[in-house]
Amino acid sequence: MVKRILKILLGVALLPVCFGFSWQFGSTLLSITYKPELPYYFIAGCLVYLTVHILFRKPILTYVIGHELTHAFFAMLFGGSVKSFKASERGGQVTITKSNVIITLAPYFFPLYTFLTLLVYWVSIYFEVPGAAAWLIFLSGATVTFHVVLTLIFLRTDQNDIREHGIIFSYPLIYLFNVILGALLVYLLLADNMNYFGFLAGGILKSTESIVRLFKILYDFILRML
Repeated sequence: MVKRILKILLGVALLPVCFGFSWQFGSTLLSITYKPELPYYFIAGCLVYLTVHILFRKPILTYVIGHELTHAFFAMLFGGSVKSFKASERGGQVTITKSNVIITLAPYFFPLYTFLTLLVYWVSIYFEVPGAAAWLIFLSGATVTFHVVLTLIFLRTDQNDIREHGIIFSYPLIYLFNVILGALLVYLLLADNMNYFGFLAGGILKSTESIVRLFKILYDFILRML
């Protein structure tokens, strides 16, 4: 019970942090210089996936496989191992020897297929494969949109991962990590002059400013009530 209350309080405390990083993310997108033409391929990938998603069968099984693989990947990152793996359109399950909040919520903020595409992108650049960069940027846009759309759909259903830590804590944390990793993808794929550590520092500063303003509003409200 005490742990649940602490997670609720932490979830509420994360809200101004989410606002601060969203503010910084928007400012960054408007201020940076982008690589020539590549953002257009990225946007095209986003639009193509949305069209396919709306007009054709939803790739639920692909998402479920990626979801469970992400659990397994983060479990191994934290020193755990995978005992079993199952995935179908009705759902999936992976048995791992280690779990924590990051491992549990990772599939909702880590776009596995996008980062796999990113690895191929780096390999293509290293070997100077002609014409590969544009198509891989296009695929990155499609996989990012796939991640966002399917994650939103699955969050509307009853997910054991979310129930374990509670909506009030899980949703802000998932949103915050999506913004931070989204900025990282912009830095790695699209930006020509972006300072990622500057983005993180700016996000922290804006979050702090948001918290200070919130406390000032609460303080003024309490004074009026007394």
